[in-house]
Amino acid sequence: MTQAMTRTSYTTFRDPTLEEKFQRDGFVVVDFAPQEVIDGLLEVYERLDAGIDSGYYPSLMSSNCDYKNETHREVRDRLWPIFDRFIEGYDPLLGVFMVKHPGPDTEVAPHQDWIVADESERPTMNVWVPLTPVTDESGRMRVLPGSHRWLEGLRGSPTFPTQWEGVYERVRDELMTPVDIEVGQAMIYDIRVLHGTPPNLSDRTRVVSSLYATPVGAPSVHYYRSPEGVVEGYRVPSNFCTTFRIGDVPNGERFVSIADYSVQPLSFDEIAERHAADRRMFG
Repeated sequence: MTQAMTRTSYTTFRDPTLEEKFQRDGFVVVDFAPQEVIDGLLEVYERLDAGIDSGYYPSLMSSNCDYKNETHREVRDRLWPIFDRFIEGYDPLLGVFMVKHPGPDTEVAPHQDWIVADESERPTMNVWVPLTPVTDESGRMRVLPGSHRWLEGLRGSPTFPTQWEGVYERVRDELMTPVDIEVGQAMIYDIRVLHGTPPNLSDRTRVVSSLYATPVGAPSVHYYRSPEGVVEGYRVPSNFCTTFRIGDVPNGERFVSIADYSVQPLSFDEIAERHAADRRMFG
């Protein structure tokens, strides 16, 4: 397996115990934010209008760039001083809200987040901070531990083929692990870890704040896949995610073009075998 069975040489977390857990699973859950930070972020969420009032949406899906910029600034300023205490060698990139209104159509299927910087040396990190209770009914996080090491493929907008798309329901139901996170806690993770959430079947909107961080000095990039299946990679401004609309061709310097891009799909048994081998490596 390509990168599957290798341990990394970089250090991400300042705490060696957290680093060990992160190296094993690709994520950790930590006590993170005091109540005043949670309350402040909820006030920002209530004050700013995304222009979206149903279903599931991350704030970057809004067509209102002023809203996206203000959301980024507020989330960054409130979360980064805390996030920076946990990880070293990173800068904040993008702050968002991830909102799940009640409804059966609000599942977030298993996915890896977009590539936003070079991942050959160090990963992009994210902190996922619930502002309201996250339960099985409202949309608890589920992950496939260790999957950041062996799942392959480019990731970007608007849609990309994946290795698991043909068997995602079995992967979700039989392999992925629910993560218990209380309000005030957070999940900090390598964005390549396969993760997703079930629909919000409660009677209350589930609100999460999230902040992405990239290695210091890493240029921002974005991969775009055309309707014809051509994938292009672009070097983009650091504010790219708050200024573009999903589906548009990025405004940046193109550095690669791949005609008829595809990935090698995996069967459920192949995914289960890779996952089991990875778990054995880490005991």
